[in-house]
Amino acid sequence: MRPRPSRLLLVTNMYPTPDRPQIGPFVARRVAALRARGVDVVVAGPSSYRHSSAIRHLQIAWRALTARGPFDGVEAHPLYAAGVIGLVAARVRRRPLLAYAHGGDVADYAVRGRVHRALAGWVARGAGAVVTNSRDSAGHVQRLGVTARVVSPGVDLSVFRPVAESAQDRAAGRLALRQKLGLPDGPLAVLLGTLSERKGADVFAAGVDSAPGWQGVMVGDGPLAASLATSRPSVRQIHPVSSADVPDWLRAADVVVVPSRREPLGLAAVEALACATPVIASNVGGLREVVRDGENGLLVPPEDPDALAAALGRLLDPELRARLGDAGPASVADHDMKTAAGQMADVWAELGVRA
Repeated sequence: MRPRPSRLLLVTNMYPTPDRPQIGPFVARRVAALRARGVDVVVAGPSSYRHSSAIRHLQIAWRALTARGPFDGVEAHPLYAAGVIGLVAARVRRRPLLAYAHGGDVADYAVRGRVHRALAGWVARGAGAVVTNSRDSAGHVQRLGVTARVVSPGVDLSVFRPVAESAQDRAAGRLALRQKLGLPDGPLAVLLGTLSERKGADVFAAGVDSAPGWQGVMVGDGPLAASLATSRPSVRQIHPVSSADVPDWLRAADVVVVPSRREPLGLAAVEALACATPVIASNVGGLREVVRDGENGLLVPPEDPDALAAALGRLLDPELRARLGDAGPASVADHDMKTAAGQMADVWAELGVRA
């Protein structure tokens, strides 16, 4: 007789919804990966972002605590604050909790005050296992008194892949993609993500604006969108695109820039490198673990538009761009979604759950 499939309750406060489809794509990919492995997953997450954070978390808690079982375990994304709900749900059901720290939750939100730190520490110590996305994030978990396992959130390398194998063919494919997307010819730098100070959108706009020969495109929206449209009109803004269109934007760029002031990992950098597009990134956090200076991209000091402009100047050399691009896919092979799913399954196996 076949054993029944494992069943997990996944508790998250970051998940795509009809009104915010761009939120939490990595959690959605985690759910898809579990289901592809035959795991029955029930998601207790937000249905909308129209309400306040307090109301949203109360709704998530209600879904987590009233979800029909049985469950073999509970998985929470991120450790704080969804992990608080996840740990309560796990304790009520007497099942193990696996908490995944996404970086900002343990580096920023968990240290805003004594209550936040106490709750985050309670989750970290109460979980059967804590997993996180980078060594940098693991260091922040360590301050909560727990050692975290590092497992990439995973990237679908069958989707994020080069448009062609050789640099010459990639150049031809890049031109075809630009025609499709309505982008100009000539050296093109792309930023893809939230237009915020944390993500360094202002640094990108200033750096590209002062880099001769380069054109810049920012794909996304955020609090700096309006001010940058006024102060940096030469840097084009594109509204957020669907997840299905993201690979084409990464492949159409000559370089993808990730100028974050803080970054626990930098999935945009991983995805760009998987597409054989070189990356210029801030020398911070998990980006230092993804971008290898002079090998698959260039690292620059954070909050330094002049350094970014100088790096762009170096990348006017097509041979350097081609060499860095060639090295990209192999450098992020360990971030393959299937590999990550297998590593997460190993963690669950240690907790006695097949996942």
